[in-house]
Amino acid sequence: MEINPILETRKEELAFDDLDYYVIKKGLCTGCGTCAGICSHIEFEDNLPSVNKIYDPYCSSCIQFCPQFYTPFSKIEKTVFGTTRVDRNLGYYDHIVSARSTSDSILNVCQDGGVVSTISTYLLEAGIVDGIVMSGISKEDPLKPVPIVATMEKHVIDAAGSRYCVCPVVMGLREAFEKDIRKIAIVGTACQVQGIRKVELFSEDHYPFDIKAVIGVFCYENFLYDDLFKNFIEGELGIELKDVKAVKIRHNAFELHRTHEINSIPLKTVYKHVNGACTVCRDFTAELADISVGAIGSATGWNTVIVRSKRGKSLFEEVIDNNLLLLSDKVDIDNLTRMARYKKAHVEEISTEAAKFLRELGAGELEVQVYGLLLSLNAPRLETINEILHISSDEIEQALETLIERGWATRVTDPYTVSHIYLPEKPEIIINNGMKKLNNKLKQLKRSVLSELTSLYMRRISEIDVLKEKA
Repeated sequence: MEINPILETRKEELAFDDLDYYVIKKGLCTGCGTCAGICSHIEFEDNLPSVNKIYDPYCSSCIQFCPQFYTPFSKIEKTVFGTTRVDRNLGYYDHIVSARSTSDSILNVCQDGGVVSTISTYLLEAGIVDGIVMSGISKEDPLKPVPIVATMEKHVIDAAGSRYCVCPVVMGLREAFEKDIRKIAIVGTACQVQGIRKVELFSEDHYPFDIKAVIGVFCYENFLYDDLFKNFIEGELGIELKDVKAVKIRHNAFELHRTHEINSIPLKTVYKHVNGACTVCRDFTAELADISVGAIGSATGWNTVIVRSKRGKSLFEEVIDNNLLLLSDKVDIDNLTRMARYKKAHVEEISTEAAKFLRELGAGELEVQVYGLLLSLNAPRLETINEILHISSDEIEQALETLIERGWATRVTDPYTVSHIYLPEKPEIIINNGMKKLNNKLKQLKRSVLSELTSLYMRRISEIDVLKEKA
């Protein structure tokens, strides 16, 4: 999606109220923290931004830089990489390798291979940056991630590891600004990377940061801290959070590592605590970063590293030249691509029984598929449906038109993107209407068929009665 035309023409009219209406109240806020990072009047409460009463109603910065309002991927790719993506699932990249830190102090605390911590400490020690905006750990709440600005190796080491919870990382820009830290890097998930890219490229000198590196981390989804950790793990399961040393997701389980034991919780039991906005995110590998890092595709204890931009390539080579990382070409690209593709196409599929029932109502196979997608996705465009189904746009358009004619879907124009989006009708309505049509059809058939069959029966009634008596 390119620059939002409404934003271009109505920029002076937009304000926090628009962010609240178009993003927050629609359940699309990922909690990236970009709005709070660029506006001191915005705070986070219950993982969502709120504004105090003295904010400037004519300032549109919060909604301008919100990645969920719009993110001009093609424009950012051309600006950052000099071209658009080479891979529809992984985005633009130069090369992909597997890597592992050579530092014991980092390996002792890191999640996997310690690549993010290694690059971060190098940036600080080499004087390339004065601070790194990243996720740290709250001093008050065990395992709760909070935005920090790391200015020394100790800060990076203390922040190592994953928490898998919503954290407004980009809000750390405010701390960096207040401490007069201008040369910065940022470590964040896809939504946080998108937010910082918008600040970096479109801020028009309002936010005078010299961003030296944007490091992305793989992210499938994030959980809500209070729901998952405080209410479920500590409240329902009775596990003291202060005793948990590390959290890992492995083998379809949410693992809580304590001093002498590991509590393993099936992932399916914690999914209800996922941040709703994460379910509509389609970027697994932080495709707009300079360097993206994760575990998928590499052996245990190693990281998969996607080197994307020229800036990222130069930085990664410096880290290698200083013998801070070990490299391996053993990367399972197929598995990495599969995970990225799955997130892009991730929908809650309707059951075989439900699909069969919809077909009984007269819908074709493709129409059933498309209707199922409309139920699972958040107001998708034709391009989104096309990317998931991998069939021609003409076929999908025909299926959508049929659904609209049936009254199963509605096409509307998004006033902000000026593009068509598709909304499903309530299942209760389409099923009830379908049942009425079926019942009317059955009644008509009953009248014609019963008359015909009765007539035939009556012609042979005497013969039938005789045969019955003999039997």
